[in-house]
Amino acid sequence: MSRIVLGKDYFSVAEYEGSIMSLKEFQDMVDEFFVLNGVFNIGDWIPWLNFLDLHGYIKRMKAMQKKINRFYDFMLNEHKAQKEGVEEFVPKDMVDLLLQLVDGSNDLEVKLNYDSIKAFTQDLIAGGRGRTWCDDKCLRP
Repeated sequence: MSRIVLGKDYFSVAEYEGSIMSLKEFQDMVDEFFVLNGVFNIGDWIPWLNFLDLHGYIKRMKAMQKKINRFYDFMLNEHKAQKEGVEEFVPKDMVDLLLQLVDGSNDLEVKLNYDSIKAFTQDLIAGGRGRTWCDDKCLRP
């Protein structure tokens, strides 16, 4: 899935390879993403208790956000660097296409920015990971 969306495999299977994060770290991050999206946070229902972070979910969400932003900032910077200096750049993957939409035309009905690219890319990768995760862990009729 990462090769389709990102254009190359950004995750190494071994720890010693030169990637931003290992495949296991990324899989754990996406699994944590699914868990935190489905938890019952008491602060969402009783707002005056939100500052207590009774279950520790807010702390876990902030830690996950740092990991996600570190990866997607690295990935976007690498794609922007490949694009620089090329006059007739042809998008090779989804991120290249989205970057072209952000940097190029301003006549879009919905304005895109780099946070939009991060979110859209996360949705695409998590959707692919969610499918394989469900194939492994969900019960089928």
